Amino acid sequence: MRFKQEPEDILKGLGIYRTDDIDLDLIAYSLNAEVKRNVLSDCEGHIIGTNTNAIITINSNASIERQRFSLGHELGHWVNDRNKNLTYRCDVNDMRQRSTKKENFRQQKEVRANQFSAQLIMPKHIIVPQLNSMEVTFDNVRLIANNFKASRTSAAIRIVELSPYPCMLICWTKQGTRRWFTRSPLVPDNIWPHKVILKTQTYFQACNAIEVDADTWIDDDSASEYTVVQSVFSNSYDIFSLLWWEKEDQLICSSSDLI
Repeated sequence: MRFKQEPEDILKGLGIYRTDDIDLDLIAYSLNAEVKRNVLSDCEGHIIGTNTNAIITINSNASIERQRFSLGHELGHWVNDRNKNLTYRCDVNDMRQRSTKKENFRQQKEVRANQFSAQLIMPKHIIVPQLNSMEVTFDNVRLIANNFKASRTSAAIRIVELSPYPCMLICWTKQGTRRWFTRSPLVPDNIWPHKVILKTQTYFQACNAIEVDADTWIDDDSASEYTVVQSVFSNSYDIFSLLWWEKEDQLICSSSDLI
């Protein structure tokens, strides 16, 4: 998804090249957006703007991680959706959007704002050097989340997008239905997770870096012949399974079997 101004370019233009320097209030100021924090009951953030200036209000009752993501999200609207009568009120559901329908333009804008926020908080030029030596595990999800003051979910998604290792993140309802998933560019498009997990009490147990048969999570006949390293964690809403093909040759073999 394209942005009118890339988050990484904004940061580099401000001379931001270290994790500790990602000051979202300062970034907002540089973009002519004033940030306020108040108790909000019906949304996590809202923005009112003209062609040149905006006021962003963030829910002060939210966690620091949520406040940062909400501010990045509203800045995404400011950068990409600016007009003389810009008004958005965004709740938790808006900030959880990951997929879009062509006819739902509001949803498309929310997904774009979410992607903008993640890239602003965990920019490629800063996070990639950290990921180059990191295994794809829940311990490292927590480490990245803490380093960038981000949620574990956002950190896991960003790791999968940018890790030098083949990996996948799957989001499940607590009842075992797949909500969405994202795969590393190194994972072939014909590798898909199950749509439903039946043994949720067994498979949804929290864990970190455990080697299991790939068919635990992957919907393919050959998945029983190789393994993945799994980490399982949850947030207030969903369950996540983070998969890492530590033995990359197995991924290559399983992919070629399907061709």
